[in-house]
Order: sequence, then C-alpha cells, then structure tokens
Amino acid sequence: MSLLRRLERHRLPRLGEYVTVLEYGKLLAKGSVIGADSQYITIAGKGIVDLDTDALRRGLNDGTVEIIREDDGLSF
Repeated sequence: MSLLRRLERHRLPRLGEYVTVLEYGKLLAKGSVIGADSQYITIAGKGIVDLDTDALRRGLNDGTVEIIREDDGLSF
C-alpha cells in the first residue's frame, strides 16, 4: 500500500465530506460532516452523531474503525 493511501485512510473526516464510519464492521455514522474541531466530529445523516476525535484516532490506528469517503456531488 502506498504512503499516500495509508495517510488518506488514517485522516479524520473534514467539514463538508460525506462519510460512512464503521466500527468493528458495523455502521457507526453515515452522512455529511457538519462540524469538526479538535474534540468532536459531528455527522448529520438520518440523525446527528458526535464522534470523539481521540477515539476515532485510536480506532483508525488499531484498525477497529474504518472511514469510507463518498462523493456526494456537492462542493463546499
């Protein structure tokens, strides 16, 4: 796997991205990122979910969390 691909896989979602967040292969959140700061990432889909950035980083590093970025056709 190339370095760029590994870096992208471990990058936290940014404001305006449409993402699916899986933890242990189960859906944790799916929707648009409407808020992102050093403590929380807020995702709005069928509801609003606040995710702790420290927990996301730990999950990305140990492989229990996966972030799938999707192109929703919108530009922010």
